[in-house]
Formats: sequence, C-alpha cells, structure tokens
Amino acid sequence: MTPSEFSVEIIDIALPNNYGVAKKDGRVIFVPGAVIDDKVTVRLNRESKRFAYGEISHVDVPSSFRVTPECPHFGSCGGCIMQNLRYDKQLLIKQKYLLDNLNRVGGIDPQSLEILPVTPSPDLYFYRNKLELAFGNKNDEVILGLRERLSPFKPFSANVIPLNKCPVFSTVAEKVIPILTQFAHAEGFTAFNPLTRKGILKHLILRESKSTGEIMVILETKTEALQGIKNVIHEIGQQVPGVVSFYHATSRRTDDIIHFDRVNRLFGARSIVEHVSHLNLNIYPQSFFQPNSKSAALLYGEIANQLNLKGSEVILGLYSGTGSIEIFLSDKALQVIGVDSEQANISTANKNCKANQIENCKFYQSRVEDILKQGKLPKADILIIDPPRTGLSGQALHVVKHVAIPKIAYISCSPPTLARDLRELCGYGYSIHRIIPFDFLPHTGHLEILTILVH
Repeated sequence: MTPSEFSVEIIDIALPNNYGVAKKDGRVIFVPGAVIDDKVTVRLNRESKRFAYGEISHVDVPSSFRVTPECPHFGSCGGCIMQNLRYDKQLLIKQKYLLDNLNRVGGIDPQSLEILPVTPSPDLYFYRNKLELAFGNKNDEVILGLRERLSPFKPFSANVIPLNKCPVFSTVAEKVIPILTQFAHAEGFTAFNPLTRKGILKHLILRESKSTGEIMVILETKTEALQGIKNVIHEIGQQVPGVVSFYHATSRRTDDIIHFDRVNRLFGARSIVEHVSHLNLNIYPQSFFQPNSKSAALLYGEIANQLNLKGSEVILGLYSGTGSIEIFLSDKALQVIGVDSEQANISTANKNCKANQIENCKFYQSRVEDILKQGKLPKADILIIDPPRTGLSGQALHVVKHVAIPKIAYISCSPPTLARDLRELCGYGYSIHRIIPFDFLPHTGHLEILTILVH
C-alpha cells in the first residue's frame, strides 16, 4: 500500500451507477466496481470537500455477496454493471434505492405504505428481447459492441467495447455480429463516430420474440446506399435460421441516439410476434415494448389484479406506447382509450387490436397535455400512466389533478421521478394504496415500479 492509498469497507451501493459507498474522515467515498461488504484498498482520484471517488487498487477481503460474472465483457461494457453481485442482494439494494427516493425526494415515509418486495425476473440471463449495438473502430477494423462504461476517472471517449456474445440477450448475437463486421471490412465501410461525426455504419438492433424465437435485424446507417447489403441478408438467412425480418434504417442525427428517419424492409416479415399471456403482439422496428417479455407479462397481470376490474370501467392510458397494457386490460373493461405522441406507436397499437380481434380499444395520437386540456375524451374510471424516465411534466400533473380520475395505476422506471410525481399527486388528494416493484433488468441498476393510487 502506497502513502496515497488506504483501506475502506463498502457499506452501501449507490444506484443507478452501482458505485460502492465508503466513509473516510467524515467524507463519502464512491468506489466503482466494489461490492457491498467488500474491504478494498483505494486510491483517491477525484475529490471535493464532501465526497471523493476512489479507484480500487486491491480487493483485500471480498464480500460474501461477490460472485464471478457470467459475461467476459463485464467491467468494460456499460451494460450489466451488477453481474458481480449475488442476485438476491441486487433485489434488496434496488428495494432500498426505491425506499430512499420515496423518503428523500418524495417526502413520503415508506413505513406508512404497503410496499411489496421486488418481484424477481423469471430469467436472470437471456431475458432481453432487444439488443442495441454500436459500430466502432479498433486498429483500423470495424467492430460491433456497446459503448465503454462511463467512468468518473476518465472523460467520455465514445469507444466501443467489441462483443462476441451477450448472455442477457441471445446466442443470436454471436452469429450475426461477425457477419456484419466482415461485410463492413469487405465493402470498406467505416463506423460512425459521434465525436467526429464521420463514418457510415451507426447501429445494429436485434429484436427477438422470446415466445416464438423470431428474429428481426435492423441495420442503421448514415446513408441510404449500401453496396453489398443483399449478400449480408443472404448470409444471415443461411447461418441464422431464426431471422424472419431484415430492415435498413437511416438516420441524419449526429449523436449516438438511435433514431430512424427512414426505414426500408429488405427481407421477410414486417414484424415479429411476441405472445404475452392471451395476446399476440406484433413488434415492428420502431415499436416500444418492455425489454423483458416474461416480466412484462407479470406486470400486466398484476395491474389487472390490483385494479380489480368488473367489466364496466372506462380506462384511459397516458403515454400508452404501442398499447400493450391497454390491450391486455381490454377484455376486463367496458372501454379502453390510449394516448401517445408517436404515430408509429399508435399504428402498432391499432394493428395489434385488429390482430387480437379487440373492438373496445381506441388510440389517439396527441401530447398528453393537449388531449386532456381539450376535454374530448369520455370520463374515465381508471387512469393508466406509463411515462418516460423523466416522469410527468408539470403541465401533465396539473391536468391529471383537474380530471381527478378515481384510481391510478402509475408505472415508472425511475424511482427519483416516481417519488417526485407521487409527492405532487398526494398533494392533489390521491393516496398511495400499494407499491409493487419489478426487476425487469437483472444485473443493472434499473427498476420498474407499479403504484396504485386512489382519490
């Protein structure tokens, strides 16, 4: 141990970044890569009066919760950051993160609420139905993988960590990746770099139905013309039998965000089909669908169970996406209405209604704030809210206050914004009936939360 190093014990984990937390001389030390109960030697790297970041020099006494990660890319890849932590402890840490945010952000005493333990994912590996990979360059070769994990010890580099497998998605990845990188090499294509804004190949998106095994491949590039693409489609069709659909998407964006300006189907089916309970849901290139199909089925079933529907209710769904929750509830209600701002989502929702012979669902394209202010929707008995990670806007919260629908099912993927919005809703006369968290993404810092509120 050098003079600049010292030993600490990890007493907590800070989510969503999964940094170990230690204390030294009254100051908080964040330690990336540490596991709760580890005893580690660290070297301070970034410091302030109240906290600092410690880089691990040595794990002196490993925690009993520390396990060997399944993935060979763990640590460098920015994906499954908790794979070195025993799964039961992951769930407890996520539960604590939820409770801490309710208390600190929402000003809500968790002891006064009925909060169920986190519902575990049915599968700990191969659970993801979607994988988004970035193209990158390494040693003058095009590679495919995930962006390097963000670190407090160095600036963002946009570097891509090459993947040859992904144990949370599917074995399909290890078959498709080499075909695409060989194609890039043969045709002389370069990877797009969001820092220099140069290059052609941007992202590869793989979508898999976990119930049927159908695979959709989406290649996103900067330009529309792609020489040799037919050879790639033929080779994937020969080597990866599950692929039933291949799309080429183009995007003019200059950052690393996946966004399709145009989508062109080059091969096969327009969609893949995922079975969720009694439903057959079509998934298209731009469709939003929960990344864990089996956990989504558990969530939808719990929503129906908690709402205790009698068949006479009118349900209004805000931020409905492709309408999977609304469609799931349609056979248990009189009428269901969904509202979403994206036309692609509305189109998919309507197609899925038709595919499942559902006639009591209607979907509207609109900003939530606009359609509620217009007052054109029928009075609802139940409100379903499934907003983006940013939660409800102040304007949307204000409108929800004035429509005063008797019961709300609020689905959130962000404990801080959920706590903030619950604080506001409780101020509008709602009370929290029950909170039920779900682990949709094992080995990550993410949590899905269902909250039932009554007015």
